[in-house]
Order: sequence, then C-alpha cells, then structure tokens
Amino acid sequence: MPPRPTQLSILSSPERSNRQSISELSLTSTTRATALDVCYSVYGDAPATTDFVDRFYDQHAGYENPFVTASSRSVIGDIHRLSRRMSTIDVPRPLAVLCTLFRLQSLEDMLDNPLFQAIRVWTDVCDISESESFDGHRKAIVEHTLHILLLPGIHCEGPTSHSTNSSDLVSLPHTPTLPTPTPPFVIPSLPVPGTSLSVPSPLHSQLRIITRLSFNEQGLVTHHRDIWDVKDVIGLVPGMSLAQWIGTRLAATGLSYMSRFIPSYPTPRPPREKSFTSTAANSEPTPTSTQSQSSFNVMGIQQV
Repeated sequence: MPPRPTQLSILSSPERSNRQSISELSLTSTTRATALDVCYSVYGDAPATTDFVDRFYDQHAGYENPFVTASSRSVIGDIHRLSRRMSTIDVPRPLAVLCTLFRLQSLEDMLDNPLFQAIRVWTDVCDISESESFDGHRKAIVEHTLHILLLPGIHCEGPTSHSTNSSDLVSLPHTPTLPTPTPPFVIPSLPVPGTSLSVPSPLHSQLRIITRLSFNEQGLVTHHRDIWDVKDVIGLVPGMSLAQWIGTRLAATGLSYMSRFIPSYPTPRPPREKSFTSTAANSEPTPTSTQSQSSFNVMGIQQV
C-alpha cells in the first residue's frame, strides 16, 4: 500500500509559491519592524521594556557611533536605558527635592510633578530600506531625524507638514513593533504675544542620522552603527549653521579663484605627418663644392 501523501506534497505549485512569498514578506516586515523599534528605543521616548535588547540583539552584537563603541549586549542595554532617560529631562520643584532628600516622598512622586520641562528628544523616521546577501544575512538602513527641543512648555504647534509614521513603513499586520511614540510637536514654534502668529523656534535643533543594522539568519541584530554627518553635528551649536553657510561658500569661491591662478600645462600636439613628395625631395643628395670643382677641372682638361 503506497504511503499517503502529506499535506505539503499535495499542494499545487501556485499555492507553494504563494506561501513562500507570504513567508518572505513576513520576514521582511519583521526586519523593518525591528529596525524601527531600535531607532525609537535609542533616539526616541519609546516605552522601556526589560527584555528589549535580549529580543532584538544577538549575544555578541556590537554598537558604534562617532563617540561610543560597545561590544556586548549588556553595554548596549545600558546605552538604551540612558538614552531613554535623557530624552525627557524635567526640572523638579525645590520643595519636592528637599522632601526627597529627607525621604518624605519617593523619587517617582518628585518626577511626576516637575517645575517645568527642560528638554524633549524624539526622532522621525524618513526612509527605510533593506537588502539581503547571498548567505541569507539581511541589512537595513534607516534614515531618521533626531529632534532636540529646549523648554518645550513655551512652544506651540507650527504649520503642519507631512510626517512619516512607522505604520506606513510597515504596512503588513501583526508585526512586533512597539507602540509608536507620539512626538510632542511636528514643527515647534514660538507664539508671538498678542497675535495668532508663530515663528520658527531657535531652541529646536535637528540632527540627521543614518542607522545601519546587520541581521543574522535568526533575525537578530549583530551590528548596529549610527552615522552622523560632521556638518549636521556642527550645526547643533547655536550660530554655527550661519557661520558654516558663509564659510563653505567663501571656501568654494577661494578654490575657484585659485584654480584660475594656477598655470595649466599645455596640451601636447599630435606629430605632423610628412608628405611623400617632400620626403623624396629632401632625400636627393645636393652637390657639394668639392664635387662641382672636380667636374670643372675635368671639363677644362678635355678642352685642352
């Protein structure tokens, strides 16, 4: 009696290809979701989870940026926790600080009722792309903008603009993404007193970041690298953006004038081709003075 065919063997070829494409799409969406979660965790105010690093990073994963290099998962977890704490900084009330020092109230109660908000940090994802190598390893590149806002309590919402949401980047359902943090402002602005107008805030800084993530076959991050442009980092200092704008244009103008004063080498000319007639005329021997004198003597002897 022949063996009964299994469910996998009786599938038609279109059904097999459909299942394979669905599995590839689910793996792709998982990779994108992991990349988004990592960006929101490091540079945003995403809710902290105890097993976040264990779920998304390999045991021997590495992390680096222009100032920090980490070679273990525990150090990466400490960096994530520190970045989440730095994303929200509030100034506590003096009385609450005294009560906390004398242990009359807990630290959480002091932080829940601050005097004013000092700093808010969040990130906006602009673009995400991924690729796969021949050995099955995947790479994801995320372009996002880090927003740093000082004194957010005195700001208002400016003119709205299109903002990319992580739900648009990961369109497939049931992806293991964390809850997307809602940014406090899309375009922070300072209101003009007595009017309904607002002006762009000088207390709002932006830093463009490119995050490169490498994944292994299990879908865990093996290497995390954040790339910052020197131009954008210098622009975080107040007044340096204008100075850089002027300095770069003066440098380009100086290079243009320098190229005009440097002598340029003449281009070599191709050799001229000599014609056959001129070569033949030049090749005929010309009679010398000795030959003409000897022929004159011979003619004189014959006449005598």
